[in-house]
Amino acid sequence: MRLLITRNEAIYTKLDGAHSSLTKIETTLETKAPQRARYRDVEPYDIEALAMVKDAGDIAGQRPAYLYGKPSATAARLLADNIDRCHHAIEMSRASFEADGQQPNEADNISIVRNICGIPKTMEGSLK
Repeated sequence: MRLLITRNEAIYTKLDGAHSSLTKIETTLETKAPQRARYRDVEPYDIEALAMVKDAGDIAGQRPAYLYGKPSATAARLLADNIDRCHHAIEMSRASFEADGQQPNEADNISIVRNICGIPKTMEGSLK
């Protein structure tokens, strides 16, 4: 008998919320153009995205423990690792923007972070 991991709506909802927050950062950058946005213009969205990804990671991080010894534990670990990568990408982007201000390619940077964070969202969304 095969044990399936079922989608956890809380994880998916948190990752979707982080995606929305990152999109708000992109929108803020676009609406400020050609001027540069200040970090304080996007800080609430960064904090919101980090909090949501942390919550999703906390939930997803529990799966490998209760699935230990089962084939699905590997998939659960991969998901948790990808959520960690998402968190790290947001934090690196946030710290860079705060320290150095908006870079000429800042919208591209945020788009890359959004894509990195889209991986665990897609993984979670694929679970049945």
